[in-house]
Amino acid sequence: MSKNKVTFTHLLKIVFLCGLVLMVNFAYITSFFVIFGSSMENVESGVNNYDAYLALMPVISVSAFVLADFLQMARFFRKKNVEVVADSLKFSFIQTLITLSAKDLTEQRAFPRSVIVLSFAVLIIYIFMWQMICMAISRRVFETGSLVIIGSNAATMNEVKNKISPSLKSVDLDFSRLVRYSDKRAVRAVIRSNVEIFLCPDVPEDVKSDIILACAKYDTVVYVVPQFYEISLYKSRIIYLNDLMVMTIDRMGLTFEQRLFKRILDIIISMAALILSSPILLICALLIKIEDGGPVFYKQERLTINNKSYYIYKLRTMRVDAETYTGAVISGKNDPRVTRIGRFLRRSKIDEVPQFLNVLKGEMSVVGPRSERPEFVANFEKKIPGYAQRFAVKAGITGLAQISGNYDTTAADKLRYDLLYIKNYSILQDIKIIFLTVRAIFTPHLYNQSFEENRESVISTDSSLLRPEEMQG
Repeated sequence: MSKNKVTFTHLLKIVFLCGLVLMVNFAYITSFFVIFGSSMENVESGVNNYDAYLALMPVISVSAFVLADFLQMARFFRKKNVEVVADSLKFSFIQTLITLSAKDLTEQRAFPRSVIVLSFAVLIIYIFMWQMICMAISRRVFETGSLVIIGSNAATMNEVKNKISPSLKSVDLDFSRLVRYSDKRAVRAVIRSNVEIFLCPDVPEDVKSDIILACAKYDTVVYVVPQFYEISLYKSRIIYLNDLMVMTIDRMGLTFEQRLFKRILDIIISMAALILSSPILLICALLIKIEDGGPVFYKQERLTINNKSYYIYKLRTMRVDAETYTGAVISGKNDPRVTRIGRFLRRSKIDEVPQFLNVLKGEMSVVGPRSERPEFVANFEKKIPGYAQRFAVKAGITGLAQISGNYDTTAADKLRYDLLYIKNYSILQDIKIIFLTVRAIFTPHLYNQSFEENRESVISTDSSLLRPEEMQG
């Protein structure tokens, strides 16, 4: 099929962008109606405020179209509802700033600020609804995609299949089959067919490169698990040395001003969290004490920025003798070591609240890579390339890995999120992660495996690779 041919996808994008411009203007008209009524003007002053809006309407319309295209809001492929919310907030905020600036630059003083402020809230609603409508149309028109997993052996491919299966429905994908990368004929046939491809992490780099190039040739969608060096290239600066294009990989870590603003945000949030949660902590402490008479808190040595040692504070959620009979086993579904009140504390994340004391002491940050025990870090650094880079920032109570994964997500998978967080750091990203952490509290899926499955894995694998933050002494 010619790439220049106009398809339904192209038409839907045009309809979406045009409809979005209408939604923006309708939001301002709605705001005028709410504030001034059907007259659309200030009756007391006699000023026709609506004419000021009409004068700015071309600027508002063009800026809305360009902004939506710049933010790629018309791309509905594999888009999730949380992305729609984020796009609506981002678009509405920037569009409101553009309108305020255009109002002052063109001296349209009759355009009331009250209308612009109200329209910000109305914009969020209208833009969100319009995106959801277009997404629904897109999902009805296009069939659910088929996903083929390519890897080195059946065991690895099945492991990947089990890991990604819970998320396939949310991105309109169905599993198709497994293909070994060594079967070149089957790989070529898959690439040329109307399917999407997932490359397992064990596919050699040269083979992965060949497959990606072939997928680009046949317009085949491919999913790749990034390695450390690939994450390092994310948003890298491009410079030109004579006629040679070079990507610059900066040092991992935060600048002085980023560390300063992050520390200020940490202090404000941790103080507010401790004050507001103090009644809840008191009740939980009493319930823990009543249940088995053991200590309310537990502390454990962890590592933070530059591998500095400190002691983390948490509410106790396991029995006092949790590891006496089982040893160090990663927690999972139906873990018998977790107390009754402990299940609630873990589910609600209340057991993490005492860590705000660590934040106030400067040992941790609200957002950052999850802290780990020294003995586990030593093993991870030997076995997982790039693991030491996660200590370029302070350990955090929550992080990108926590909102994206589960309690028992592997250390290697968590590392990818941690490195992406450090590479892409911003205050806005921290605020976004904090809000998504609140959302994650109400997400029922906490574990990939049951406690018994994790216990069996201890027998067959090196126990040094277990997830440390779920081990309590």
